[in-house]
Amino acid sequence: MKASMIIFIVLCGGIAGAIVYLTHSKVPPPPAPPPVVQLPSATTTEPAPTAVAAPAPIRQPAGNGSEETAEPAATSAAGPAVAVMDSDTNSIGKAVDALLAAKNGAQKHELFQKLVQSGQIDEAIAELKQRAADNTNDAEIPTTLGEAQLNKVRALKEAGGDYNEIGILAMQADQSFNAALKIDPQNWEAQFVKSSSQYYWPANPQMDNDVVQHLSGLIDQQETMPSQPEFAQTYVVLGNEYQKIGQPDKAMATWELGAQKFPNDPTLQKKINGQ
Repeated sequence: MKASMIIFIVLCGGIAGAIVYLTHSKVPPPPAPPPVVQLPSATTTEPAPTAVAAPAPIRQPAGNGSEETAEPAATSAAGPAVAVMDSDTNSIGKAVDALLAAKNGAQKHELFQKLVQSGQIDEAIAELKQRAADNTNDAEIPTTLGEAQLNKVRALKEAGGDYNEIGILAMQADQSFNAALKIDPQNWEAQFVKSSSQYYWPANPQMDNDVVQHLSGLIDQQETMPSQPEFAQTYVVLGNEYQKIGQPDKAMATWELGAQKFPNDPTLQKKINGQ
C-alpha cells in the first residue's frame, strides 16, 4: 500500500442518487459541492467545506495478488509534483503523471489547484479519460478522474455555473468512482470519497442508509488492513452521517470508538468534546 498523508474530507460522490436536486426549476438547488476530501495529517483539524483538495492514492493489492510496497510521504506539500506544471513540453501529460504518482494529498491538492487556476482542468480530465480507456485495470486512474471532475464541479459552483452542467459533471464523477470500484471493489480511496461525499446532499432515506452501510463496511475493511492515520476519518464521517439523520447517540458512540483507535486524531477529539 502506498503511504499517504490524508488531507481531505469529502467530495461530491453519490451524485447518481441526488442528481434530481440539480434541476433547480423544479426543486431547490443542491448544496455547494463539498471539497474533494482533504484527509488530515496528524496535526490537521477538520477541514471546512469550502476547501478543495484531493486525496493521495491508497494503493490496493494488484489483481495478480502482488502488493505495492509502501513509500514514505514527501516532506514538502508542493514538492516536485507541482513543479511539473511549469514545463512547456507536454505539461498536461506530466501533470497527470504527477497526480497519479503523488505521494501525499498536499501534492495532489496543489496540482488540482494549479490546473483549475490555469484553465487546464478540462485538458487534464480528457487526458485521464484517455488513460482510463487505455489502462482498464488500474483503479487509480478513474479514481483520480473522479477527483478531477469534482474539482471542476467545485470551480463551476463557485463561479455561479449552470446547475444542469454541474449536475451532468457530478454524475460523470460518480460514474468514475463506480468504474474504479468495479476494477477494485476494495479500493479504500474510491470507497471513502464516494460514500462520505453523500453527507453533503439533501436528506434522502435511501441514500443516507447507503452511506451508513458503506462507511460501516469500510470500517470493517480497515480492521483487516495495516492501520493508517486516514482511517480515523471514516469514523468522523460516519458519525457526521448519524448526526445528520437525527441519531446523535450513535454519532457520539462512533466518534468515541474512533478516538479509542486513533487517540491522536484532533478531529475526533473535537467531536467527542462537542466542538
